[in-house]
Amino acid sequence: MLNSYVETVDRKNSFLKFSRLGEKESKINYDNLVIATGTTPRRISLENSDLGGVHYLRSIADVEEIKKSLTGAKNMVIIGGGYIGLEVAAVAKTIGLNVTVIEMASRILERVTSPVISSFYHSFHESKGVKILTGTSVNGINGDTKVSSVETSSGTIDADIVIVGIGVFPCQSLAEECGIKTGNGIMVNEYCITSDSNILSAGDCTLHPSAFYKKDIRLESVHNAIEQGKTVASSIMEEFIPYNQIPWFWSDQYNLKFQIAGLNADYDNLIVRGSPKENSFSVFYFKNGLMVSSDCVNSAQEHMMSRRLIFNKSKINLEKLENKEINIKEVIL
Repeated sequence: MLNSYVETVDRKNSFLKFSRLGEKESKINYDNLVIATGTTPRRISLENSDLGGVHYLRSIADVEEIKKSLTGAKNMVIIGGGYIGLEVAAVAKTIGLNVTVIEMASRILERVTSPVISSFYHSFHESKGVKILTGTSVNGINGDTKVSSVETSSGTIDADIVIVGIGVFPCQSLAEECGIKTGNGIMVNEYCITSDSNILSAGDCTLHPSAFYKKDIRLESVHNAIEQGKTVASSIMEEFIPYNQIPWFWSDQYNLKFQIAGLNADYDNLIVRGSPKENSFSVFYFKNGLMVSSDCVNSAQEHMMSRRLIFNKSKINLEKLENKEINIKEVIL
């Protein structure tokens, strides 16, 4: 049912009210309801943030609007040095734009990876001609009907296009309004069931328990959305199979395939395998002697193997792991 918007969920009577474009409000009954509403971009709170040429990247419609803005454009400013910002920077630079990335934190990708990876991507983007400003805040956006420049703590930067990539919020208002428990996302158990046993949730909007990391996490990834969808389907069929996945992600920038397994927010040791200078290397993160995550650049075999090592909590010979000449399959003790 396209062009339809859910207004309310009546949990007591198991129906929802919704409106359709050009029609009166209707309702539909349910036995099981799945909320898979995803996320919405975090908006920048500045004057003129709605000028022509200022974009967020979340949907195909956003892509089409950005493509239109590229006609005749020379200068792109990207606010946010995360995956979205850097992927856009790579594409924009490849097609010939002057690109500046502005990041408030002390390094790009700070929230999601280690200084080793941040330093590598910073240097690689700069080698392609992208200007990266870290530790820099955005103070204003200038222009009449269309953006002309961006004011930063480091000065004014010309801009025909501005891409804002400063994170997302889970779309959980529908769940909140009908009394389902939420936190940083819609809270579900290991079967993707919410605080209402007839309502389930999957994808970027969910806050779910991780058996491996022993805490509740919310993930923004294709893999998580697909696997939680399978868990939801099983639960509806009363075949209760707990969700127990090692998170993994990827990012394509230029000719670099960046693959991530696990979460490296808490580690006490890391091993670098291979050489960043060759644009093919891996970083493995350990906690209490066990691998908890990995970052692999143009190293598909290491990525696939590390997912197995993390999940199985394998004991690993660190000297062998560090030696790229030794097959990674031989590092298990």
